[in-house]
Amino acid sequence: MNDRIHLFDVALECRIGVSAEERRLPQPLLADVTVETDIGPAAASGDIAATIDYSQILDLLQALAGEKEYVLIETLVEAMAARILERFPVMGVRILLKKPAALRHRGAGAAAVEIVRERHG
Repeated sequence: MNDRIHLFDVALECRIGVSAEERRLPQPLLADVTVETDIGPAAASGDIAATIDYSQILDLLQALAGEKEYVLIETLVEAMAARILERFPVMGVRILLKKPAALRHRGAGAAAVEIVRERHG
């Protein structure tokens, strides 16, 4: 499958960090999300019901980021991928999750984790 739907620079707020102090206030995160799906039926019919509704992916990501505290972005990005695979008819998902504030004081633009997960079975 070569069809992909992309969401770039998805802005999220999350209480995330190794220390309790870092988790005290929500921090900005940025996500790039790619899902693999067959867009042929939607392209042929023009029917939104035949494709992935981008706004539903956005809602899911925002809900996950806001529902609890996370120590590691690795934990959050795995939860995001698993929930996308559960909820949407996609064959695979790639997520790049960036934490811009993580190493800003050391001169880095962001720390990030990227994962690729595929549906099995």
